Formats: sequence, structure tokens, C-alpha cells
Amino acid sequence: MIRLSVEEGAWVVLAETRGCPVYLDNWAIINLAKECVSRRRRFVDALRQRGTVLFSWTNAIELAGPQGASAEAVRSFLDSLGPHWVPVELNPWMVVERERAGLYAQAAVSESFMEAYTQERFASHQSACASDTSPEQFFRLGTVLDWVQKDRDSLRARTAEIHGALRDTLGQWRAQYETDPSSLDRLLPTFEECRPATFVLSHLLHLLVREVKGYELMPNDSLDFCHAVVGAAYGGLTTLDGEWKRRIESLATPNNLAKIYYGPELDALVSKLESMKISS
Repeated sequence: MIRLSVEEGAWVVLAETRGCPVYLDNWAIINLAKECVSRRRRFVDALRQRGTVLFSWTNAIELAGPQGASAEAVRSFLDSLGPHWVPVELNPWMVVERERAGLYAQAAVSESFMEAYTQERFASHQSACASDTSPEQFFRLGTVLDWVQKDRDSLRARTAEIHGALRDTLGQWRAQYETDPSSLDRLLPTFEECRPATFVLSHLLHLLVREVKGYELMPNDSLDFCHAVVGAAYGGLTTLDGEWKRRIESLATPNNLAKIYYGPELDALVSKLESMKISS
């Protein structure tokens, strides 16, 4: 959940996950927004009682695409979540660095997203009355659609940076693998509760080196990779495409990664969320 507080006369944004963390790939956001009114209502009701959406820069970048009626449906759905969301990082390597530094509780939280979003929201307000800064009004997530349209160049630069990092890392790992196939096995960490992204990132890279030899990595593949690492590591219930679900579920066990759902399983995710104990 995300909210504003006043500390020493200044506004401070506080973000914390309450209940089950839910990570939605963009196909799931669009499906929940447009396809089935009753499922959308059930999801929103369950989330407000039992969970928190993890919303990333990756979501924001991809949501710059839908226009017209689709954009309005997505906006309405995101607004209906109220303040029951937390911004998470686009860059999985940044999350891994924070885990390495011992910043476990906030490793996946995107302070840059919170800062940019909050500045944008304050700039759009003409006053600072209580109704403007209540969590339900101030943290309407649908306003991200306006924001990303105005900041497309910056978001494209972020996408290119991530794509380059993944392409270069895969190239280095593939060269090492071709020289000595067993060498990468020595780089693979066991699962630790305090370093879930470290586990997912390393094991997923290892898997991709073996699976996509000779394949030219596309920018959308890099965004899917970001969804998979952050969603699997820090989500409780996570939606991914079928191929990424298969990859996450094939990673070494034991682990305590998110339960992954793909397209045909969206109803099952909603039912699972509804069945969870209500958070205090």
C-alpha cells in the first residue's frame, strides 16, 4: 500500500506490501480491465482486502501502447485499485545489488518511480487540501497513463539500457558456456529468502544461454525478462506468458518463488486471492 505522511513539515511517501503481493504482467492488466466485469470486480475486492499490486516501470513502459477505449478501460481498472499498490524496479540487476548490500526489505521498491510519480501528482494539483492528498485520490494509478505519454523518450532510454545489459550479459555467459559448459554451474546460487532476485536472475540467465543460442534478443524479450525476475522473486501470485511460466517453474528447487499463472489461469489466480486470509 502506498500513502503520504508528513515528517518535519515535509511530505514523505511510504510504501509497504500488505497481504499477498500480486505481480501482473501487462496482458493480465489489460485482460482484467476489459474482458470480464465480474472477474475484474472480484479481483479488485479481493485485492483491497488481501493484497498489494506490485507495479513496475516495465508495466508503465508497456502501458504507453494502448489508446482510445483500451486506454480508458485500463485507466479505470488501475484507478479502482486505490492505494493498494507499490512501485517496483524495472532493472533486476539493481534489485540484485540491493540484496547484496543487505537492503532486503526495500530491495525491489523503486524510489525513482515513487519520486517521479509523486512529483507529477503534486504538479497536477492546484491545492493541497485533504481530499487531494488522501490515498484514494492522490495515488490513483490510472494517472500513470498520462505520465508515460509525456515521458516516452526517458522510458525508451530505460528500455534500451536494460536490453543492452541483458544482451551483453547473455553474450558473455554464452561465450563462457561454449568454452566450458560446466563453468556456469559454479555461478548458480542456492535459494535464499533474503536474496530471491539473485537466485532468479542467475538461474534464468543460465537457462536462456542454453535455450536461445543463435536467437537475436528483441527489446520485448528484455521487458519479459524483467517481468519474470521481479515478479517471480517478489510476487506471491504472479502472471507471466506461458513460456516464462515454464522457465520459472523449471528453476532449481527448493525455492520459495511466486506461484505463476498464465493466460488460461487468470480465473484461478483470482480465486486463490479470494481464498487467502484477510490481512490485518
